[in-house]
Amino acid sequence: MKKLLMYLPILLIIAFVGCNIITGNILIVIDLDDQTVTGESSGFESWPVDREDFSDWKDHADDLNHVVDLGFATQIINNGNSEATARFWVSENPYADVASVEANATLVLNTITIPAGATKKITWSESYDYIENFDTLKELIMKGKFWLYATAVSSNVNVTFHKNAIILTINAKP
Repeated sequence: MKKLLMYLPILLIIAFVGCNIITGNILIVIDLDDQTVTGESSGFESWPVDREDFSDWKDHADDLNHVVDLGFATQIINNGNSEATARFWVSENPYADVASVEANATLVLNTITIPAGATKKITWSESYDYIENFDTLKELIMKGKFWLYATAVSSNVNVTFHKNAIILTINAKP
């Protein structure tokens, strides 16, 4: 019995380490189509995001524990003659206009300013400078279905959202 007690701390350490070894993280990149926003003073575009459309995400749906990390990547091209401001929003519901998005969706990337005729490239790590409402976004991702919206405001909006992606790290059971 004394020998068993002597090895108990080692057994507990092995058990704890073993629990961490048998779980893992899954990297999921959700690539989204290019969209162009046009309008007199504001405009928007949307992307429906559904786990069923992404095999890595779908194949592990029953094993997902929680979102460990997430970020965005995009290139925003201001095709117009005046500075534009872009924002990204999420919701479980589809909306038909900018006013509805701004009134009902949750802001997740805030105030990205793009000079006239310029391109603003945002990498995964740079997206942290703009991310808001991280917990709400994580909840929607775990549900597996949501809408992502991009809005743009300028005197004569003509903004292209190019090379868009949501990059997720999700903890899962093996």
